Amino acid sequence: MKKTVIVCSILLITISVKSQMVEDWTTPIALTDSLSYNSNPVVFCFDEYGNGDFMMVYEKRQSPDGPGKIWWQNISDASSEEQMLIGNISEADYRNPQFVWFSFLVFESNINGNYDLFGVKLDNNGLAGNIIQLTNTELDESSFCWYLDWNQDNCCWGYGGEIRVSELIYNQDSLSLPGYDILDSGDSHDPLFNWNYVVWRKIENNESNIYYSERTWPNYQWSDPDTIISINDNINLSFSTSVIYWGIYYVYDLCWQDDSNIYFTDPGGYYPASSPDIPGIEGYFEPTAFNLVMWSDNMPELYSFAGQTGPERDIYIVDEYFTGYVLNITNDEHINKNPRLFCGWTTDNYYQIINVWQTEINGYDVLFQSSAVYIALGSINENPNNPLSLFPNPVKDKAIIQFNENEPMKSLIEISIFNNFGVKVDEFKIQNQPTHGNKVTWNKGNLPAGIYFLVVRTKNETMTEKFIIL
Repeated sequence: MKKTVIVCSILLITISVKSQMVEDWTTPIALTDSLSYNSNPVVFCFDEYGNGDFMMVYEKRQSPDGPGKIWWQNISDASSEEQMLIGNISEADYRNPQFVWFSFLVFESNINGNYDLFGVKLDNNGLAGNIIQLTNTELDESSFCWYLDWNQDNCCWGYGGEIRVSELIYNQDSLSLPGYDILDSGDSHDPLFNWNYVVWRKIENNESNIYYSERTWPNYQWSDPDTIISINDNINLSFSTSVIYWGIYYVYDLCWQDDSNIYFTDPGGYYPASSPDIPGIEGYFEPTAFNLVMWSDNMPELYSFAGQTGPERDIYIVDEYFTGYVLNITNDEHINKNPRLFCGWTTDNYYQIINVWQTEINGYDVLFQSSAVYIALGSINENPNNPLSLFPNPVKDKAIIQFNENEPMKSLIEISIFNNFGVKVDEFKIQNQPTHGNKVTWNKGNLPAGIYFLVVRTKNETMTEKFIIL
């Protein structure tokens, strides 16, 4: 199925305030067909620096309770069609795909009668290796993977009410779970792994409580389970996560849903849980969050949720750093649910963020996406010794990229052009520019109309300029 733009009302805005950031959210685009049930999307890029295409894997079912298959597509290419990736046994259920460090996919399946964890090597063309069975027990489910270090990830999962965690070791085409620790037992579910924490839900006294275990230094042993919150019915756990240079991951807040409210706290529960209060929204559901780690004096957090103002639900984006800043990115007559934020590409001064959610259309669940590029303006044109400009802007055919007119740029300069999905569409290098000759003519070629970003890297800094092609 070709992607089609769904016409709806959306607020596209550009903001430049004390936070030193700019953002634009795109019009929602349907990613999947409207005659099946699509869920659990994961967006990733095979290139650790985000210079390649963005791929999305997800579950597809022909009926709500029918067996699921794992599908995928290139969401950077508007002409890309969705394709089945895993599902060779028709009656088997394949579910919960998790992408692991630019090369492997971990998923759950009952192809041997019981649900077990499996892994497989991927590349841009699909499966690049044989499917590997990672566990062999009666019920392994709710797996969640997390990057830790080169050639080593971590995986946590549920097993009959237990919470298990293990290193996830990979080497070329092989993937293995060498052993596991049991963090909790009883009626425990839905574990999440993030840096030095695993959090999960545990049913006690007919309530869903949130527990965590911390990996302590220097022996990296897991602590005894401790509760974060133990009242009411807490569901839909999600870490607010950020990814910065060199692929290092950081964790900040944990978010979750309690009845029709959403809450945030840190994974260890060191500060009290807080609930946002957005006027006009009656119910909050299914939150997900993402921290923007800028090289500046602030680390604003984005979060997305399904908000209810009447019989329908819309998807909202909130930037907690902007007072009262709330954006409804759907604003339609459908039921929208389960938003998921992903980092498509990042440098030290801007992020490309992708939001994917489910929309009920004629009784089926269709995956939609919207994306935005957040820029830390503090690193753009603030240094008067190294200004950057591109003109004319908007660009019709050609543009002049200009640096400091008074001083020659003698170091190597890397110039890259990115589209609004964060995909690099052009690049070139220049060196030893003559005095008063720091101008480069750039031809847009066959690039379509839209929003683009010019990134110029020198030995000492990175400069960014946003522009439009007509």
